[in-house]
Amino acid sequence: MPQTITATVVMEVPDDKVIITKAEYSEYQALKDDDTWWTPADLKEHYHHDLAWFKDKVLYVQKYKKELSTEYGGCVHYSTNEPIKDQKYNGRYWSFEPGRFRKFMKEHFTEINS
Repeated sequence: MPQTITATVVMEVPDDKVIITKAEYSEYQALKDDDTWWTPADLKEHYHHDLAWFKDKVLYVQKYKKELSTEYGGCVHYSTNEPIKDQKYNGRYWSFEPGRFRKFMKEHFTEINS
């Protein structure tokens, strides 16, 4: 039978540091995105789908649009398709509030992906 040794290690955590779980760390990492609005490029980075997929599966699905659109208090600014003279984004600018959009995607994951 192999011998085993049980050791107790005492480490002092400096006052300016904390120890957190991996789950808490992941949650904090997700929250760091909440300081800026997402663009379609951010959606692709986080969800690995382009804007066309989101339009088809989420953004233009009537039952989701009222929940998502900033027009109704939601977390997505829907872009217009008409060019706007002298505007930087030429009428095609989308923006997404990260925290609320992430929550929406989690709540509707099964339905969206079926």
